[in-house]
Amino acid sequence: MTQRHNALLVLDVDEVVLEFIAPFCQLLEDHGAKLHAQSFRLTGNVRSISTGEALSGPRLDAITQQLYREQEARQPPVAGAAGALERLSKRADIVFLTAMTPSHYDRRRRLLDTAGLPYPMIATERSKGAVIAELGERWSGPVVFVDDLPPNLAAVRRSAPAVHLLHLMASETFRAHLPALPSGTASARDWNEAETLIGEWIER
Repeated sequence: MTQRHNALLVLDVDEVVLEFIAPFCQLLEDHGAKLHAQSFRLTGNVRSISTGEALSGPRLDAITQQLYREQEARQPPVAGAAGALERLSKRADIVFLTAMTPSHYDRRRRLLDTAGLPYPMIATERSKGAVIAELGERWSGPVVFVDDLPPNLAAVRRSAPAVHLLHLMASETFRAHLPALPSGTASARDWNEAETLIGEWIER
């Protein structure tokens, strides 16, 4: 990855720059199921429309893999993401960090490029904390990490305490059940708020 700026902005992909929950719910309907968000997890909250029974973890995993196989047709960009990142890219280097099997890399790369999000991407199932700690050693300025899942933010807080953390989740579906965020984590409801916060951090 070419370094052009002192600051680094690392972003999760699903629910941060690409919609995930809304397309996933649409796919569930194809399988005769519906999401009932009663806690901050999928397992146990997805039920058959006809029987009311919860779908098993393996069944949910299979549907998720289908979504990733079909992501180019199913996952639109999050509103405002492309414009905000284009502006921020003039002040910080941008890297996507997505927790998915590398087998889906090519599909995701094409989707991001088509959506006007041409920034480098790391697709790995490693801890995001470890990856960002390694990246942070290569940039001398502020490092910012954006994710929708509190456990990922907590992992980065443990591995790279100096990194600025931002919680951003495109869908409102799980917001009422959001677990506590790590200490010092900021939160944004959309890319308008996120761009302002990130801009302040990378100028420090």
